[in-house]
Order: sequence, then C-alpha cells, then structure tokens
Amino acid sequence: MKLISWDCFGEVEAYTTPKYFNNQLFNMSFNEEDSEEVLKNRKLLADYLHSDLDHMIACRQRHTTNFIEVSSKDGGKGIYSHDDAFDNYDAMYTRDANVFLLSFHADCCPVLLYCRDQKIVAEIHSGWRGTVNEIVGKVTKHLIDNEDCHPQHIYAYIGPSIEQRNFEAKDDIIDLVKKMSFDTSSFYIKKDDGAYLLNSKGLIKQQLLNLGVKEENITVSPYCTIENNDMFFSYRKEKTIYRNVTMIKRKELQ
Repeated sequence: MKLISWDCFGEVEAYTTPKYFNNQLFNMSFNEEDSEEVLKNRKLLADYLHSDLDHMIACRQRHTTNFIEVSSKDGGKGIYSHDDAFDNYDAMYTRDANVFLLSFHADCCPVLLYCRDQKIVAEIHSGWRGTVNEIVGKVTKHLIDNEDCHPQHIYAYIGPSIEQRNFEAKDDIIDLVKKMSFDTSSFYIKKDDGAYLLNSKGLIKQQLLNLGVKEENITVSPYCTIENNDMFFSYRKEKTIYRNVTMIKRKELQ
C-alpha cells in the first residue's frame, strides 16, 4: 500500500490513503451500499499501520465548525459504523498517544495540526463551508487560548484537495469569502464568464498565519484531487460517494 505521508517529526505519524489498493477502489467512507467493504478496507489499513480499529476515531462530518477533544477511551468510535460516531463534528484533537484521528475527503481539504509543546494532535475537515466559516482558525485559536499551545510550536499540514486553478466558485460562495475576518481579495480571481477561481488552500494557510503559526511550519500538499484523480477521489469530477482518509497520531516514544 502506498500512503502519502506528512513527514513532520519522528513522534508523529500522518498519512493520506490512496484511491486504489491492489487495483481495487479503496473507499474509506461508509455508505448504505458497501459498508462491509469499507470496514474491510479500514481493517487492511489498520493492519498495514501495525494498529487496529480500536485505536482509530472518526467523526460523522457535516461541514460544520464544531470540534471536540477525544481520548484513547474513544478508540473505535465511528470506525465500525456511524452509530457511535461523534455526530456533527468536523474536527478532533487529543493529547493521548497511539490513537489515529481520521478525516474523510474528496476535494475538501484535510488539515492536520501538531502542537509540539503540548503534545497535541488534531485533524480538521475543511470543505468550502468550513473554510469560509474559518474552522481551521477556530480550532487553532482554541488550542492556543485553552490548551496552552504556543503558535511557534504549532506545525500544520494542508492536505490533498482541490487547487485554485480548478476550484470554480460562483457569487454565492465568493460573497461568503468576502465576509471572512481578514482581507480575502487576493484569494480569488474573476474569470471572463463571471465565475471565480478560489484558493481554498491559501485561505486556510492565512488563518494559521493570522494566529502566529510560522510559515515555515506549514506544509501545503501540492496534490490536486481533480488533476490527480488517479490517486484521489474527487466529488466535483466524479460525483462519487467514496472518500480518501487523512489521519494523524502521536506515538509514545520510549
């Protein structure tokens, strides 16, 4: 299995799953048609990572700005089914080691945080709704204000998602972008047909910079889920219900 990794520090493991494994679609997201296949895929992933499903946690994402602190006691929630998932949350963080936090995406942007001073890891699902409502900024500010994370010790990964050259948005989205808490005028380009090209990765990065996260501590994936459709699911291109996973855990070093 070829995973895309975020090489942060030795005490952190962070990956994005591929679209295909052994020439079969490697969907990570439950739906009514193939939940057994998804569970099989999740078990394959856990085995590959020398882990198990009881050391993974998943939310049921709803494009909100809601986030929650989780612990190792929550291991397995949202992994075997939707029934016990943390519903209506799009971000999680934990101080506990050896538990993977999962984010599902297909054009939306997965964002990972590692607060090295407090040994906190976080995963954030930021689709365009989450981005314009500044979920990444809200989670990061919470960690700074309430968990004693210092901005200079926060490291961030903005994962594979749709690139600006392929993210066509209409006035309904751009009007919301204009209402964000900072000047966003440099993050969209108007086309001749009246639509816009939106830089969602840039908007996410700026939220981090505004809170004092150092630019050199922010890694932005070069992958576009539309252009690299052989590697990633893309809702815009395929109208698929399938999803990749981006995930993070902190290892307990001996």
